[in-house]
Amino acid sequence: MSCYIRGVGAFVPDRVVTNTELASFLGTTPDWIEENSGIRERRWVRHNESASSLAIEAVRNASRHAGLSADQIDYLIACTLSPDYQVPGIAPFVQRALVGCRSIPAIDIRTGCAAILYGLQIARGLIESGAARFVVCCGAEAQSKGLDLRPESREISMLFGDGAGALVLAAEQDEPRSGGLSIRVEDILIETDGNFAEDLLVRVPGSANGDHWLSEDQLERGLHRGSMQGRTVILQAVRKLAESAYRVAERNGISLDQIATFIPHQANGNLLRKLSKKLGVSESRVVMNVDRLGNTSGASAFLAMEQAVREQRIEADSYSMILAFGAGFTWGAALCRCYGRSRV
Repeated sequence: MSCYIRGVGAFVPDRVVTNTELASFLGTTPDWIEENSGIRERRWVRHNESASSLAIEAVRNASRHAGLSADQIDYLIACTLSPDYQVPGIAPFVQRALVGCRSIPAIDIRTGCAAILYGLQIARGLIESGAARFVVCCGAEAQSKGLDLRPESREISMLFGDGAGALVLAAEQDEPRSGGLSIRVEDILIETDGNFAEDLLVRVPGSANGDHWLSEDQLERGLHRGSMQGRTVILQAVRKLAESAYRVAERNGISLDQIATFIPHQANGNLLRKLSKKLGVSESRVVMNVDRLGNTSGASAFLAMEQAVREQRIEADSYSMILAFGAGFTWGAALCRCYGRSRV
């Protein structure tokens, strides 16, 4: 039994935040932001929107695309770094909002921007073992609500946008409707190196912070804001992603030249260009949306996958590869092969 992607969905807030607007807070210029990130604009949630509200719409869109009703979903996997609340995660809220959905397992995983790969591997295991027929996996972020919009934080705060994407995974015997989407997950490679765990970090709240996991002193010191060693992240991301791509291709008996479309986490436009060069592939084969959506963290590769399908960049009988790198450090690659195609 194999695991197939049967549907994709996306949802982004309607609020557009341009570099011009952001530069006024960060004490810099719009050109500086674009030169250092490849980003021109991003979407941010409004006050009444959250990670779960974005995820709900993305899951509905993916289910509609797959022709799947809520009562057919057997398992829900949610990925986010910006949950509605500390406890529980967003998965129960997504499950609750899906009218007709049964009391299925609904879990959250926290593997940062590489979440799509971990979610895919869990879904694949459930489907190939026969434990589930239909698994929905979503990534959603409302990172804008936690950004430090001061000049000293411009290098990290300029990057992030909000949005959500979702995939419907199904077993081999569940044939898609006529003209539907059928992308088989051929192989997944994921790895973690905790030696870099503190190079991309949100320290507070947490139980490693002394007597209290959240205190006024910690808030005053800004420990609840994200911190990043940017040069280390870019260097390791390009190296690890390229290594993963070559390893997955080699162990499946193909070359990177046979992969029609690369679908990476949209960390930074400059990083994506470096990765394209490292892989020896033209940028036209790499799906990019970071220029208009920014870095949407755990939602990023989900959104790129939806874009690839919507733009018909995944052709029948072609290979595609998902690449992602995130906090932990966690990273990896997933090789997919398309056997059918449909528009979103």
